[in-house]
Amino acid sequence: MRYPLLLSTLFSTLLATTTGGAVAQDDKENLANPKPEELRLRRKKDNVAVISALFPDRKPGSQLDLIIDGKPFTLSDNGENGDSKEGDGWFSIETEMDFELLAKANEIFGKVSAERERSIFEPGGRRIIGNQVTFLEGEEVFVKETIGRETREFILPTDPGRFEFDVDFPIPVHGLPIGLPADSGSGSRANIDESLMIRKLSVVNDPSRTWSCQSTNQQPSGNPVGEWTFWKLMENISNGTMPTSDFIKALFDQWNTNLVINGQSVPARPNVYDEVIGDWEIRSGGPGAPLLPDQSPFKLLGVVLRLDLRGGQAIYGGGDAGEGRFVFSLHDGDCNSLGKTIILEYKVPISGCDNVRHWAQQWKDLESSANYNSDLAALTEMFSAAGAAPSRPNGSAISQVRTNELLPASPGWELREFVLNQSGGILEQTTVKQEPQQIHNNSALLADYINTHWPNLTVPEDFGGTDFLAGRAPAPILWNTPFPLTPPDPDEAMFQVAFDTCSGCHTLETGTNFAHLHYNTQPGQEAILSGFLTGISLPDPRQPSIMRTFNDLDRRADDLDLVANSACPTIERFPIGNALLQELTLPPMVLDVH
Repeated sequence: MRYPLLLSTLFSTLLATTTGGAVAQDDKENLANPKPEELRLRRKKDNVAVISALFPDRKPGSQLDLIIDGKPFTLSDNGENGDSKEGDGWFSIETEMDFELLAKANEIFGKVSAERERSIFEPGGRRIIGNQVTFLEGEEVFVKETIGRETREFILPTDPGRFEFDVDFPIPVHGLPIGLPADSGSGSRANIDESLMIRKLSVVNDPSRTWSCQSTNQQPSGNPVGEWTFWKLMENISNGTMPTSDFIKALFDQWNTNLVINGQSVPARPNVYDEVIGDWEIRSGGPGAPLLPDQSPFKLLGVVLRLDLRGGQAIYGGGDAGEGRFVFSLHDGDCNSLGKTIILEYKVPISGCDNVRHWAQQWKDLESSANYNSDLAALTEMFSAAGAAPSRPNGSAISQVRTNELLPASPGWELREFVLNQSGGILEQTTVKQEPQQIHNNSALLADYINTHWPNLTVPEDFGGTDFLAGRAPAPILWNTPFPLTPPDPDEAMFQVAFDTCSGCHTLETGTNFAHLHYNTQPGQEAILSGFLTGISLPDPRQPSIMRTFNDLDRRADDLDLVANSACPTIERFPIGNALLQELTLPPMVLDVH
């Protein structure tokens, strides 16, 4: 089976290109172990097994290291150490295996996944490429996977005695990881509305925590300085560096000025300042007046958990526990929607497998909470409170602030990004990640970037001796290049570049009307979500014969389940074979950023 994006190449490249050399300690935290396209297990003795993994894009006859708990373990395709045939692309290791533990892991896998169709997403990506169905019958778990036109079936014993000697057992490499028993306390399916994309009116209109809109043509009500208000969150980000009014004005004042960001001219859009700050000042007492929190024009659309952005190569998130986000939309002061959203995106200051697992379990447990808003507030306080990250600028855990904007006097949709100055102070405009400058669209330089960077398509600030990463993202843009592309599947490579951009993800590549939580949501309604989040199939805008299918909230729910049920393997606590099998079946970190 060949993955559409050949992402097994990507993960192999990220690990190493040598034939068996260990990765330097300083690099281990940022590198992903390669993921196999196929996997099998053969029992050799009571507590010894051969694990064999197919890596078609690794050099036949070579070796590779998997890093487990900071230590390398070598899989070989040299006909030794359990490898059955030299040079066939199957890399093997003979190692200890606790088959009772493996059988228990299979049983839990079956119970958690039983009779539910699970979407299969491309490794490290967000596009659906197939489905998996699991049944638990007697002492066996039956797994059926369909990817494209290919269907494969697997049988996973739940009785250790049913692992026969010298018989190959194919192991599925999708779904929940296999090898170690999952934490049995969090087996239920994650609730998207309660734990991942929280838009409940009882939350966004919480009278003690939000400054909320109940109906159009009416001023907001609630608590203007509540902990989930735009005002309070900005106050916490400023953390005493300046008055909150000045901090907010300094952010929006950047739309008043022609800027140059990474060599790109970013024209002023003064109407943004006028419609946000100018009108807010007038309601607060007159032009130039200090802003008053009870005149704030921002209403909360949702609280979002982005645990899926943890670790790996994610441009955003990065840390062990990913991000937490607040999404606000703009109104005119009387709850009539205006064309702007602003997203506050925080890096969650939690690390370590056990701590992150507990964090995931707490979000899943919200579904059954008798004090939902209070429990949610305790979780959001972890990343949004003043001083939540003492070692970061302003002591704030804010990672970036991003905006989508289409106000009447502004020419076209535009997305911008802001980060705290590293020495502390204000939020300053910066580059929009993964978006090349528009001048490079349909250029030989864009083709050269794809050809030289594939499969690790992280857009650099400069490439080919010129500024490359954009200072803003106008939308929509149909990203393309007429020049030859050399990756194995050029259409997939071009799609990946386009989909990763702000302009593409928010418009043509996903069929989205600019905002994934829409600013035109009327008071009294839960925030309108894009089809990309809730499920959509559409033709590739460059190659209409290719269909793209998305359901990102389904993917995020799978990921939350995975983390909440994580076995947190260490080679001190578990046999090496079980830990290796767990690592080989653990889904890779998401590489797309939005």
